[in-house]
Order: sequence, then structure tokens, then C-alpha cells
Amino acid sequence: LSFFTVSFGVAAMAALIPSIAEYFVVKQVYAARLVWLYMLPYGLFALVWPPLTRVVTLKKLFLSTAAGFCLSAFFFSAAGSVELAFLFRFLMGVFGCSFVPLILIAVGKTVPKKKKAKYIGSFFGISYISTCVSVFLSRRWPWQWVYVVPALLSLAVIILAVKFLDQYDFRRAGLKVSYIRTFQEEKVKRFFLAVILGSFLYHGFQQWLGVYLKQTYSLAQVSISTIFTVATVSAAAFEFLGGFFCSRIGNITLARLGFILMGTFLGLFLTAGNYQKLYLFIVLWGAGWAFTHVGLCAHMAQFPDKILRDASGLNSALRFSSGGLGAFIGGAVISRVGFHTHFFIIALGVVLLGVYLNSLLEKTI
Repeated sequence: LSFFTVSFGVAAMAALIPSIAEYFVVKQVYAARLVWLYMLPYGLFALVWPPLTRVVTLKKLFLSTAAGFCLSAFFFSAAGSVELAFLFRFLMGVFGCSFVPLILIAVGKTVPKKKKAKYIGSFFGISYISTCVSVFLSRRWPWQWVYVVPALLSLAVIILAVKFLDQYDFRRAGLKVSYIRTFQEEKVKRFFLAVILGSFLYHGFQQWLGVYLKQTYSLAQVSISTIFTVATVSAAAFEFLGGFFCSRIGNITLARLGFILMGTFLGLFLTAGNYQKLYLFIVLWGAGWAFTHVGLCAHMAQFPDKILRDASGLNSALRFSSGGLGAFIGGAVISRVGFHTHFFIIALGVVLLGVYLNSLLEKTI
């Protein structure tokens, strides 16, 4: 339920920006700050919560952050001005980023080794279902309703955690987080350079697609959200297929294929001429990101144990931080050179990353 809660509404935000801008009577580019104001604190604070389990029991920490997320989501949905919406969306990122690492710490410390993969796979499968549901509902629901849902769900999480969650006291277990030491490894630097560039480019397009569709084609919310729904369902489906392909063609090859598929979509997107073709083309975008995600995560899983734990935390933090930065800088670039030039730069970047990914990662194992 925690994974479902924190994932609900994340992908829907990019589709809902035009509706939120209309509600607050502000420019869409201004309202789009809601994207990176969530992603940047999410990435930064994802590095903060895990070390605190050395001084506070996991249950107390989890209940505190769940309460913070519940209140932030509720007040965000009830915000009377876009400035208040900015504030509470920022706080949603601060508190929401705690759910995944704290749960993974509990799983890592308590679940038998043979069952860990099953648990983690189920958790992230639930996240994709949540993402698909929220994007689909954004077609018809007012944006406030979409974000009342995670507030209510987090309240349910708190009630269940109070009654059933163990204390998980790791304060004397010597849990250490050595991010700086981990980054001294050459293989980690190379790997995370790929992660940072990939997330930066992906969100540089993804988070501005809804605004582009509204401004260029004057699409209604239902049409914009439908396009995002197709992309999300595609990503979820190909995420599951990615594991099969990894074993056949290799992790790096799958990630390269993902980036090239994303570049192919952008090429078709820029030359399509009308938005109807997007309903078909967007499948390539979802599939490409899914293959890239699976390939890079599978590659990281081959790191030695002494690196893997901290690298896993860094992966989430850097992915969201660089994604938020991509959305932020994307807005600045679009305001200067326009959508098409910006999207062409993104297309060129993902294709080059796909072509040279093997050279970048070949020495990281």
C-alpha cells in the first residue's frame, strides 16, 4: 500500500499541468514548476532518511514521514493559490521519498535472501499499477481529486502501520551509509553518469509534453491524459518483458535499445504533423524508457555487495534529482528557443547516449 500511495499521481502531474494552470489562472510554464518542485526534494531527501534509522527506530521514522506526506498531499489538493501548491508539492517530495528506502531497508534486514527479489518485484509492480491508475483517472477527474487519493491512502498506511508494523530497531545494527566512499569507485561514477544523463533527457521531454500538446493542439484534458495513459501502460508492460530480454541480449544492450527507441519516437514525433499519430508512436517512448530502466538496474545489480546497497539509494536519489533538473532546465530552454528545438536536442541526446552507452559502461563490472 505504501508503494501504491507514493506512486499515485507522480506521472499524472505532467498531464495535469494545463488543467492546474487554468484553475489558478497562471501560465502553463509557471505551473510546470510543480514537476521539479517535487522531484528535486525527492531526490535530495532520499539520501537523508536511510541514515536516520541509525538513531530512530524505523517505525517511528516511517510514521513521521507518512504523516508529513498525508498532510502535504491533503493541503496541496486544497491549495487556494499556486504559491501554496508549490509549497505543499515540495513537502510531498520531502516526505514521500522516505517510503521506498525505509521499506527496502526493512526487507533487506528481515526477509530471507531467496524471497527478497519476490518482495521487491511485487512492490515495484504495484507502483506501476498505481501510476497507470492515476494517469487514467486524470482523464476525467479534477486535479484536486487525484491528489486527495494519496492523502487518504497515506492515512490508511498510518493506521495499518500503527497496528501491524514492527519497530525494526536497527539503531545498534551499525547501519552505515557511505555515499562519498561509494562515489570514489570508478564503476559507480560511470554508471551514475549514464543514469543522470538518461533521467535528465527523459524528464526534459516527458514533463513538458502535456504543456506542448495543450499549447500546440489545444487538446482537452481527456486527450492529453489518454496519450500519457498509453505511454504508462506501455512502460509497465515492457518493464515486465525487460527481464526476459535482459537474459537474452544482455543488460547494456537492452539499455542501449531503450535509448534508441526513445530517440526513434522523438524523430517520429517531430515529423508527425498531427497529434493523432501520437497515440501509436508514444508506445515506443514507454517501451524505450522501460528497457533502459530494466537494463541499467540489472547492470547495477551486478555490483559487489559492498557497493550495491549505497548505490541502490543513490540510484533513486540521482534519478529524481537529475529528472527534476531536466524539467527545470527544459522550461528555461523552451522559453528561449521553443518546443521543437528543445525536443530535437533531447532526441539527439538520447540517441547519442544509446550509441555510446557500451563505451561508458563496459568497465563498470
